[in-house]
Amino acid sequence: MSSITVMGESLVDVVSGLAHPGGSPLNVAVGLARLGHVVQFHTEFGQDAHGQQIAEHLRQAGVKVASGSVTERATSVAQVHVDEQLNAHYTFDIHQQIPPVAADAITELLHTGSIAAWIEPSGQSIVDAFTHAATSSLRSYDPNLRPDLVEDRETAIERIELLMRLSHIVKLSDVDAQWLYPDLDLWDVLAHVSSLGPAFAVMTQGGDGCLAVTHGNRYDISALPTDLKDTIGAGDAFMSGLLYGVLSLPELAQALRTGTASEPADIRQALHHALTSAALTVGQAGANPPWVDDFSRALAH
Repeated sequence: MSSITVMGESLVDVVSGLAHPGGSPLNVAVGLARLGHVVQFHTEFGQDAHGQQIAEHLRQAGVKVASGSVTERATSVAQVHVDEQLNAHYTFDIHQQIPPVAADAITELLHTGSIAAWIEPSGQSIVDAFTHAATSSLRSYDPNLRPDLVEDRETAIERIELLMRLSHIVKLSDVDAQWLYPDLDLWDVLAHVSSLGPAFAVMTQGGDGCLAVTHGNRYDISALPTDLKDTIGAGDAFMSGLLYGVLSLPELAQALRTGTASEPADIRQALHHALTSAALTVGQAGANPPWVDDFSRALAH
């Protein structure tokens, strides 16, 4: 399996008074590790009860926590409200000072996303890692916006688009798209993202599946049927499933790294992996990405 580095926030999601380990990058790291990859996670969490809960969650998944990630500060917290349509809404108390990735680190995939990528000081550490990543490393990014935390819209968009330029794969949601580019329709958003440099631009649409653009080709893939419990962690499970799908197809991974044309069948297979992972996750309460055995059984069906 591949060696993967993930950078970003760790926190606990508090739902109805109960704390659950979360944060978009943490969920992606856990999702990839559960699918069998070797994952090192650069993050920050404390030594308090919430931090101990996160540490155990990562340990059980097999995620390796980078040195310097455990600090004396309190662990970040997200209060989660689930509305009548089972959609999750968040309020945050967050801080992240992420240990840097060594300049000579060798990793097949470098992934980041969400809050830590555009708040400081973590944001600059992430930009530095992406800027100096080895040419052999595939780079992926998910803005996973939290507009309530944005103090300066222009500055946030500048950082988001910088990370898009530094990435081979960008995944965003239709809600992200509407906040970032309110005057563009969804396909035009993907065209704009692609024009910044990513070889593979993907947009999730909740129960409507996903859209994708690569080398000018468009893909519109329906969601898989599922018994919806809630949407917590759905986008992150989509992301880990997508990255698993790309890495399982070496010719596709190489094409995305080099910017050459990809086989449409490979793109569709990677998107199917993503949608399968998301469907399994929303069928359970909380951010709970699938383990490899359940994922393999679902793919087989």
